[in-house]
Amino acid sequence: MEKEFGPRIRIIFREFPLVPTHVHALAAARSAEAAGLQGKFWEMHDLLYENQKTWHAAFDARPIFDGYATKIGLNLEKFRSDSSGEAVAQRIFLDGKRAHAMGVNGTPTVYLNGREVPFESLAPDKLRALIKAQLAK
Repeated sequence: MEKEFGPRIRIIFREFPLVPTHVHALAAARSAEAAGLQGKFWEMHDLLYENQKTWHAAFDARPIFDGYATKIGLNLEKFRSDSSGEAVAQRIFLDGKRAHAMGVNGTPTVYLNGREVPFESLAPDKLRALIKAQLAK
């Protein structure tokens, strides 16, 4: 949809790792944000979601995430440092604080022009229709 609607829409992703429910959720969020500091947030995001079944049950997902970092061409030492650094921790903390203030209690939660999209409307065809309706206004 981003390609379809181009500059008429803006996608903002916020971290909301569901811990302790998902053991590696925080490490995954840290990995995505650390990749973002090297300009590769979406590449890491996509690998994390596409391969969630691979790392979800791992004892230690960090080596897997390091592999993704290498695959997308990140400076591995910087990635490791940033993953455990204060800047990434602060970004995730502030995203979580914002989510709690908005009443978010699960993922995915999608907002369109400041209004929460009902979960049942997140199917691509339904979401596309909602976006088109907003753009027509």
